[in-house]
Amino acid sequence: MKTNLKITNIRKDTYYHLLNMSWINLILFVFILYVFSNIIFGTVYTLIPKSIGGRTPGFLEAFHFSVQTMSTIGYGALSPTGIIANIIVMFESFFGLIGVAAMTGIIFAKISRPKARIRFSKNLLITDHDGIKAACLRIGNTRGNDIVEAKVHLSALFNEVTKEGEKMRRIYNLDLRRNYSPFFKLSWLIVHNIDESSPLYNYENSTRSLVGLMLTVTGHDGTYSTTVYDQHMYGNDDIVRDKYFADIMREVSQGSFEIDYDKFDELK
Repeated sequence: MKTNLKITNIRKDTYYHLLNMSWINLILFVFILYVFSNIIFGTVYTLIPKSIGGRTPGFLEAFHFSVQTMSTIGYGALSPTGIIANIIVMFESFFGLIGVAAMTGIIFAKISRPKARIRFSKNLLITDHDGIKAACLRIGNTRGNDIVEAKVHLSALFNEVTKEGEKMRRIYNLDLRRNYSPFFKLSWLIVHNIDESSPLYNYENSTRSLVGLMLTVTGHDGTYSTTVYDQHMYGNDDIVRDKYFADIMREVSQGSFEIDYDKFDELK
């Protein structure tokens, strides 16, 4: 389930957007910014008489000189002439140093940022489990490392109308049979009993409408030695009734198990 939110009157966070770009988009953005900056500085050099090597350069020569200056290559074949050209070179070299430092920081932060490789089941099931009607879903640790002190939290989102006639969205916490695991390595079946105390009890016949269910997973990644988290939203179209998850665990050797992720979303 995707939720489209339009945020207005909030200053955009450039650093946030750069960190959340895909690698392809980030590299493309940096390349375009680099070329565009050199075009600007190259154009400036062509407007200054006798700015490079004692003569007024053409655009291509000025562009190449700008590339060498911004990247601090400095082959020596081209050099600035005159006080104005040298001032422009000073500003461009400073701009290049700041740009390299900024991009290095962003790329390092992007590489070093830990991310939980958690797979969520495609569907959330409402079915009988151990003789009790329950909401069931499962998650898997696709990385296969240890996520210690793992915790899960399941919430239900409802659209409701207050007694005063105001429309509002409310979030209800759902109690789970087990919301904590000392280590999460393979898979985890998450179960919420739908009894009379559950917000999901007979919700289809109530005045409120279910928007979706949000699952949040947090834990300490043993590889990165830091806290990781992930979340997933289940909409009404993702809810399946009276079905069960196919078995995905198999023993490969005595005391050793593996998950068949090809059957992770399979129902029976």
